[in-house]
Amino acid sequence: MGTTDFSRRPTTANWLAHVKGARVFRTVATALAVRSIPVLPIKGLVTARLLYDDAALRPIRDVDIRLRGRDFGASMRVARACGWGVQHVVLVGQAVWEVEGMQVDVKCALGPPGLCATSVDEVMARAESRFDPFDVAHLEPELNDHALMLVLNVFKDGLRSTPWGVEDLRRIVQHERFDVETLVERAHAGCVATALWIVAGWLADTQEAPGWRLVKDRIGPRPPSERAAATYSLWRRSGIPRRVGHFVVPTVGDDPWRAAAGLALATAGLARGYGLRLATAISDRMERLGRRGPNRTGGI
Repeated sequence: MGTTDFSRRPTTANWLAHVKGARVFRTVATALAVRSIPVLPIKGLVTARLLYDDAALRPIRDVDIRLRGRDFGASMRVARACGWGVQHVVLVGQAVWEVEGMQVDVKCALGPPGLCATSVDEVMARAESRFDPFDVAHLEPELNDHALMLVLNVFKDGLRSTPWGVEDLRRIVQHERFDVETLVERAHAGCVATALWIVAGWLADTQEAPGWRLVKDRIGPRPPSERAAATYSLWRRSGIPRRVGHFVVPTVGDDPWRAAAGLALATAGLARGYGLRLATAISDRMERLGRRGPNRTGGI
């Protein structure tokens, strides 16, 4: 597909990436539908058509989908049966599939597991059933739910977003269906109002997105959780690698009890993920040794 381009003009490379992405999503959604697994596409595959006059203005590198937690195991069995490359991510309920040469990022939570109290089930209940533009049945997230997911994506990455990820956030706040009250209400319900307060301030102050100032002001002059804000700020200033953020970000929700649960989920996910990688490496090594056969030297 060539180098990802974000020159704010439509490019052939971006157009081809969207054609491929739509085909890959259609393949995935069709296979999951056989097992009655609903699928929610998010981020670039959706925002390119929702927020831009021409989808080719918005680069994509992969396909992002959200599934219900109870469907994760069945979806992994579908992926293996279809022969897609399957890679477990070290966090619980996450995987990457390789489908027709494109990665599909699969998650079962809004943000890192344990951060947000709102479930994918709740987001799907508010989503719109669609067939277009991918020629397959799927769910499209309600706009303010999608805005919150975009915010949490930037938050988990320590405010280090791609240029097109920031551009999505600049544009979604200007959409006619964007509603400050609804977004803030859902952030409070999900115990992530502090995350929204931090990202909204960053967008307004440093990313030329003044519309997000109204969101931060609506939450208040101070973050809902001083503990969460201080922990997040310390992580960002410390220069600790992003990988360590797997432990930090799930603990910076507004509810301290959920923060403890988030740390437990992150720890369990990391242990499981690295354990699976070790088991796979050992299995691959044994398979290679088996194919090589006994060491025949021609002696007795």
